[in-house]
Amino acid sequence: MIPVLLESTQYRDLRSNWLRSSHEPGLFVAQGEPDAVKHEVQKLHTHWQDQAIVISVDHPYYSLPIIYQLNAIQPSGDLVACKNALLRFKTAGWAPGHRKWVLVEVASHLHASDLGAIHHLLYRQKLRGVSVLVFFHRYPSKMPTRGEMHWLPISLVRETPDHTRSSLDKHLAMARKKGGQEKTLALYNRMAWILLSKSDDPVRYKACLHFFKQNTLFQRLSAAQQAVLWFELAQLLTKKGRDYSGARYCYSEARKLLSHKELTESFRVGKCCALDNGEALIELQEGNADRAIELERQASRRIQLLPDGPEQRTFQIQTALNIAGLQLRSGQWAEAHTTLLAAEKLCTEQYVDWLSPILDLRMEIHRQCGEEEKEYQLLIRLLRLKTASVNAKRLRRAVEIAGEQVRRGSTDLATEVYHLLMMSLPAANLPQIEKIQQAIRELETDVSPETSVLDQYINRLRSQLEEWEQLKLWNERRESSCVVPS
Repeated sequence: MIPVLLESTQYRDLRSNWLRSSHEPGLFVAQGEPDAVKHEVQKLHTHWQDQAIVISVDHPYYSLPIIYQLNAIQPSGDLVACKNALLRFKTAGWAPGHRKWVLVEVASHLHASDLGAIHHLLYRQKLRGVSVLVFFHRYPSKMPTRGEMHWLPISLVRETPDHTRSSLDKHLAMARKKGGQEKTLALYNRMAWILLSKSDDPVRYKACLHFFKQNTLFQRLSAAQQAVLWFELAQLLTKKGRDYSGARYCYSEARKLLSHKELTESFRVGKCCALDNGEALIELQEGNADRAIELERQASRRIQLLPDGPEQRTFQIQTALNIAGLQLRSGQWAEAHTTLLAAEKLCTEQYVDWLSPILDLRMEIHRQCGEEEKEYQLLIRLLRLKTASVNAKRLRRAVEIAGEQVRRGSTDLATEVYHLLMMSLPAANLPQIEKIQQAIRELETDVSPETSVLDQYINRLRSQLEEWEQLKLWNERRESSCVVPS
């Protein structure tokens, strides 16, 4: 995929298609003079307004990585916030909500991780109904550096863990000389790194517990920073160390800190809910399912203290999912179903992305209860969602359900599953898509799509992947021709 010129007829035709409601979503790449690119991005953003998100990449190292720019709240100096945002993207991708356009302005070239983020959105996550428009400045340049702004999130995405650890050590050494808030933040990040670095050694976390208890350095952190670290340590002691008494101690220390006046009500409520959730996990591990559910209900009641808005609605849905998950694990099928139906009613407009995990759990209930027809109906609904990505678990269960329909002789129903699954899988799953196409051919039912239609669809996916490889090569050549402005 070679970028089209902004002033070309080809670009004008593309632009006309974008402004029609029936355009085919996908990846589009253009280039032009810097001022013309900026003007065009602004015009498109003005036209689409809140349906578009604008991302700017100046120097590929000093600009905040695309993974972070996709977030409404962009973390910069807090390692835990940065790691959490990164983890959410890697595990769940990006939730577009009501947005249909991602506009990316590139002054120089795209770093491999930024290319990877776009690839994930389009060819792994498959954001149906969402287009990514990338606008390159015609003459790439290495922009002047901007000091250490955003150095931490950049390092987490662009560099090795050892390099990040070394940078954290250097930053702490420099900050100690300056003192004040910079020293406190540097110390907090270095302690967070000890917790968040991958390790299965429970001894390390017990040593952290002793350090947090005894060391005056830890007590110099702000109340919010201490609460976050106590929470992270409690999670690790629960999941890695199986030290439930130690984890409970951490949660109790975190709760004490949440009474500090410096904390906002939103932070306090959010963290209290997280602590309830963490303690619920301990209760569940110890076989106390009812107590675990009550803790989650307590979190749900806390959420009502927040003002109406996105934060409250998101917390409500998350907590309902937690409660339903606990009810499922304790065999309370009817209660879980009621909880999920209530959560589903909250998933309107920009919250529609939450429907996918809710339908997943509802399918699990029907499967456990032997209600195969209801599970089938929910699967069809799930596969038709514009925001649902098909992970390995969903793919496996969908294929199982289609196979069950074939064994019953309901080949028409099996074909519908296969067809929707084929259309739901992203281009990166091309080998699986081709196998599904073969399965549809073998069924040969009255509702089977025409072979030519399926062939065209697969050829289009194959073409998208080939064009992506062309763009990668073009971007590599562009990188080698970058110049430093005089």
